[in-house]
Amino acid sequence: MDRKESYSGLRFERRSGTFPRRLIPIGVALACFTLLWWLVPHSTLYWLLLPLVALLAWVASYGWRRAAVALHDLLHRLEEA
Repeated sequence: MDRKESYSGLRFERRSGTFPRRLIPIGVALACFTLLWWLVPHSTLYWLLLPLVALLAWVASYGWRRAAVALHDLLHRLEEA
């Protein structure tokens, strides 16, 4: 029951100083938004980002996979028309 050879390849030591890769796109998006906030007038920025906010709210309420499929189907129907 106690087979030590089956556990020999496991490594439990902690990784040192790694930066989570999922935070990089979030940081880039925040940096771009901050840069736009300083460069573009606020009223223009509102209208530029309103479709993005609407799209993100739709994806959040729909589930991203179902939203991607629905968007793909919509684009396919637009191409056929």
